[in-house]
Amino acid sequence: MDLAEFRSQFPALRSRAYLFAGALTPAAIPVRAAFDAWADSWEYDPNFVYTGPMMTGRMDELRSAFGRLIGADPSSVTLTDNTCRSANIAIGILAARPGSNVIVDDGTYPSSVYPWRAHENREVRLVHTDGVADAASLIAEQVDDETTAVCITHVAPFTGRRHDLRALSAVCHEQGALLMVDAAQTTGVVPIDVVAEGIDLLVTTGMKWLLGLPGVGYLYVAPEVLREAPVLDVGYLGLDTPLGDWPVGELPGILADARRYELGLPSLPALAACTAGIELLLEVGIDRIFAQSERLTTRAIEGLAERGRTITTPTDPAQRAGVIALPSDDPAAEFERCRRAGVDIGTLIGGLRIDPHGYNDDEDIDRLLACF
Repeated sequence: MDLAEFRSQFPALRSRAYLFAGALTPAAIPVRAAFDAWADSWEYDPNFVYTGPMMTGRMDELRSAFGRLIGADPSSVTLTDNTCRSANIAIGILAARPGSNVIVDDGTYPSSVYPWRAHENREVRLVHTDGVADAASLIAEQVDDETTAVCITHVAPFTGRRHDLRALSAVCHEQGALLMVDAAQTTGVVPIDVVAEGIDLLVTTGMKWLLGLPGVGYLYVAPEVLREAPVLDVGYLGLDTPLGDWPVGELPGILADARRYELGLPSLPALAACTAGIELLLEVGIDRIFAQSERLTTRAIEGLAERGRTITTPTDPAQRAGVIALPSDDPAAEFERCRRAGVDIGTLIGGLRIDPHGYNDDEDIDRLLACF
């Protein structure tokens, strides 16, 4: 599928320049069709979508699709309800490992930091890397043989700065620490290979760049980490026993793979819809999507700079991906001005966000720049 056909899958783009993929993408035709098919069955034949094989089969399909996207075996993927839930599970796994400190930086999303502060069993070392080209070197200065993990956000949502994951994993593994990555702003737009890049744990969401619905999150745990990971909460889906075979007099075995962290009923209508979103991305190709997003990001940054706007996001393409952040004296007013012109962007505290996806085109950027 080429980019023009990809764009045609989004009816909203016929009338709007939607440039906020890092929040919630508009529904693509196959994603909406999968959602509607579930709703139709719910209305006319609810047992069809509620039966165990249908439910767990849809979960298997989604784990497999997400695994293909990030280069992971599906047995290393847990389905959750959002990035924050995935991060809390990941931090629960890490908290059981040796070490007295964890490293975060000033671009790390709160869901990958606050659980550590709630645990209070690790020193949280904050490294200031905003605006620094070689962030891995600064982080390396704080990593020692007592470091449990480095927990970072791949692309910082408030600045658009992107980490070099290979460099960070090398820093971590040299000292015996693990690398945890919040990829909510990159899965679906940036090529990621968890094995090649040395990522030990990855968390993300089904919405945003992955074209899915709210209510689904993903957790990847590397097999060697999963083998030593503790059981945290227990639910019937994580048991090593057939659905319905639940003796109350004893605890059945716990699954050895990543499904052990799946507790109960997921968002059933979101399963097929999120799978359709990932399959659409794979059909287009993440490399092609990334190149288009980067080209449009460059156009937008250069055009905004020509109009006298300061850009928070790094100008070096190697240090950014998709997310453009810029200060604003009145974000709400600028947001509404764009909305009236049929251009959708996002707001930050004291700023704006612009997120070109692969389905956007030059006309979208022209419409954006005409608002400034």
